[in-house]
Amino acid sequence: MSRPPDAPVATGPAERRAALARYGILDTPPEQDFDDAVALAAQLCAAPTALVSLVTEDRQWFKARLGFDASETGLDRSVCSHTLGLTDVLVIPDLAADARTRANPLVTGAKGMRFYAGAPLITPEGVAIGALCVLDTAPRPEGLSPAQAAGLAALARSVMTTFALRRAALSRRAEIAALAESELRLRLAVEATGIGTFDYDFAAGSLRWDGRTRALFGVGPDAPVSYEGSFLPGLHPEDRARADAAVRAALDPDGSGLFDCEYRTVARDGALLHRVAARGALVREGGRAIRFVGTVRDVTAERAAQGALAATEERLRLATRATNDAIWDWDLVTDHVLWNEALEDAYGWAPETVEPTGGWWLERVHPEDRARVEADIRGVIDRGGDDWRHEYRFRRADGSYAEVFDRGSMVRGPHGEPLRMIGAMLDLTERNRVAAQLRAVFEGANVGIVQIDPRTLVALEVNAKLCAIWGAEEADILGHSVAKWTPAEDAEERDRLHRRLAAGEIMRETLEKRYRRKDGRLIWGRVNLVSQVNGDGLLITAMIEDITEEKRLEARQRALIELGDRLRDAADTAEVSGIAAEILGKTLGLSRAGYTAIETGAGRFRIERDRTDGTVASLAGTHPLDMVAATVARLRRGEVLVVADIAADPGLAPDRGSYAEHRIRAQIKVPLLRRGELVGLLFAHAAAPRAWEAGEVGFVREVAERVWAALARLQAEEQQRVLNRELSHRLKNTLTMAQAIASQTLRNVTDVRSVKEALVARLVALGKAHDILLSGEGEEGAGLEAVLAGALAIHDDGEPDRIRLSGPPIEVGPKAALSLSLMIHELATNAAKYGAFSVPGGRVAVEWTIEDGSGPDALVRMIWTERGGPPVTVPTRKGFGSRLIERGLSGAVGGETRTDYAPDGVVCRITAPLEGLLEKE
Repeated sequence: MSRPPDAPVATGPAERRAALARYGILDTPPEQDFDDAVALAAQLCAAPTALVSLVTEDRQWFKARLGFDASETGLDRSVCSHTLGLTDVLVIPDLAADARTRANPLVTGAKGMRFYAGAPLITPEGVAIGALCVLDTAPRPEGLSPAQAAGLAALARSVMTTFALRRAALSRRAEIAALAESELRLRLAVEATGIGTFDYDFAAGSLRWDGRTRALFGVGPDAPVSYEGSFLPGLHPEDRARADAAVRAALDPDGSGLFDCEYRTVARDGALLHRVAARGALVREGGRAIRFVGTVRDVTAERAAQGALAATEERLRLATRATNDAIWDWDLVTDHVLWNEALEDAYGWAPETVEPTGGWWLERVHPEDRARVEADIRGVIDRGGDDWRHEYRFRRADGSYAEVFDRGSMVRGPHGEPLRMIGAMLDLTERNRVAAQLRAVFEGANVGIVQIDPRTLVALEVNAKLCAIWGAEEADILGHSVAKWTPAEDAEERDRLHRRLAAGEIMRETLEKRYRRKDGRLIWGRVNLVSQVNGDGLLITAMIEDITEEKRLEARQRALIELGDRLRDAADTAEVSGIAAEILGKTLGLSRAGYTAIETGAGRFRIERDRTDGTVASLAGTHPLDMVAATVARLRRGEVLVVADIAADPGLAPDRGSYAEHRIRAQIKVPLLRRGELVGLLFAHAAAPRAWEAGEVGFVREVAERVWAALARLQAEEQQRVLNRELSHRLKNTLTMAQAIASQTLRNVTDVRSVKEALVARLVALGKAHDILLSGEGEEGAGLEAVLAGALAIHDDGEPDRIRLSGPPIEVGPKAALSLSLMIHELATNAAKYGAFSVPGGRVAVEWTIEDGSGPDALVRMIWTERGGPPVTVPTRKGFGSRLIERGLSGAVGGETRTDYAPDGVVCRITAPLEGLLEKE
């Protein structure tokens, strides 16, 4: 029975002494379960020291310890005593700064302990007897994470559960001994359960699962995951709503922010995968939830073990009662049998229905077992035997059969004559059922399991999963030393481990090591190694998980990080190519790797640098595209080329000669397309046929994306340098133009106000000309019509046909656009003062044409025509505006301007070479 979390805790020494006495735990030898608890606590909290501490009236004694030499200390050195009376984990970030502990010798002494976290050990009766704690020699201002604190508290509860089981075991040793091997198998079968993590980032809207979590949900390592698309569909339908409600409650701003739920996961076809225990916490920052993180643990085997343990405890309870066995006393002289009450309790036979003879018993033995059992017991009786034992099926009162183990001892007379046999019949039905379940767990486990003789390293038992991992038959493993599966280059490390096993060391370790499969391929395995006492010897069990792909993925991730770091500093294309070739070739073990620049116009491709493994020649240099024309054709379609054997690919038949010449048999090629044109590719070559794995193809594509990004960065930097030079040039031109306008406007000044207005208007026109240029969406220059419209915009009062522009589209260059804009501005200003724009109804038309085609001699003719204005008179003098009109284009593009002051309206004719107008500087 569990204790309510808010129940009061008793801390008195008398109560504590009585509780410890009930457990009978003080001053007992070390036990593996408690050693496991401190090891797991130290690992969970990343602490060098962990203890299971029991506090008495005058000392604290350590049932288990890690990183601490003494088996007990006085209370003056106890920090765990401060947990007495608490229900939650006690965390002291800095022992030297806390008034309760700063003078403690553990803090001031040579050890110099500075950090402490302890979860109280509380009995079901509410008595605090000690703590499960971790210590560190460095302070931790941040204390423990929520997951660590929760894990430490869970471990403390597990320790108390182990105490309880141990206490119960004191009165049940006989049955425990009988069932020890079954329980040990169950325990070993559920070892090495890993912990997975999940992390939901609210800002990014992304959910991340580690490899263990993905495995529990049956999701591949590269598959995207989401709450609605992966988590909820992956739950058993009966658990889905409950788990969803638990998550939403944890995310509720007014809630506790904690998530604790157990659920079942299912495959896409609905098949049950795992039973999972999940815990999580909402991470807040500045009052705002930023992440939801937690752990998941596969408790499938644990729950199965708990069920089996419950059945075992029930059988153990019955075994401690004298009536558990059906005790019988058979008088062989009179053929009279006496049974105790257990015959009715265990098998349902009421005393009044039982005939007290040996024949009644024999008739209830299963017909298939009867002859064998009768012959066996008669042989012991008649041939002078002393003891008889047999397993058979015995019919219960309800007609069903129990699997029983029956044993009896003979009582003989002075001359050896049989007088009676006294025995007991034990029901093995449930034990045999559990044993069958354990065998099924062993055979069906999703990790490889092998049991080993620690002295000879010979495999005693192996499951099908390990045979699959090593690519071997069971006969290849059983009866042979497991040492042969370790590659020769790892022999020293292997032998060091095997010496420890042969020496009888009790081990509980997780390690990663390499194996060589039967087909010669090297793989990586994560090994959970457990050695435990089994009678007079040791039982060694290794649980092996194939992590080859995980290792490859780690290597590729490291390679991508290195690639990103090095490409960030690359200064040119050649360096980018060399870095990519080196990392790609080294990571995938390629014969050749590199980057190719495609020069379609020249009909060639260029490799500045590549990387080879020394078995093939470098391809650095320039080569004709038609050398691999069929390959190029496929790449131009944007196809990522993945070829396991070029000789077997009919689409590459035209290129086989070139590939054979350069010893290329398998390849991956990722094209770089810009505006639909093939401009480059990243290649990976193998000199022999190679079945490319999806992870390898994905890695090449990842490298290609980073290379493309680096090349784009270099191109952007070069474009920026060009733009900077262009901006400097434009700025100088603008300043020169502004200087000329100011100089000409201020020359021969007679009226300051009018000069000011003219200067401002001309500079505004210059600014508008720049606006037109900048509206060209990245191309240099602007449309002729846009330049004219911009210069005349302030004079367009909305009256129909006030301004009319017509002519073919011409894209004028920056220099011509500025000059033309200023010239039209001056013409419009004069029209506003004296001409068509000065009166309602006045009209201005600007028309242009292109003569002599589009060759170097082509001319643009433009006519400015005013109509509907006041009568025109020829001006008596020419100011800057008039000179700007006459000379505006001549200096810029070599054009000519002629103005006629006809009485009915001014006509300005402009002639300029088309080539000059189009010039882009």
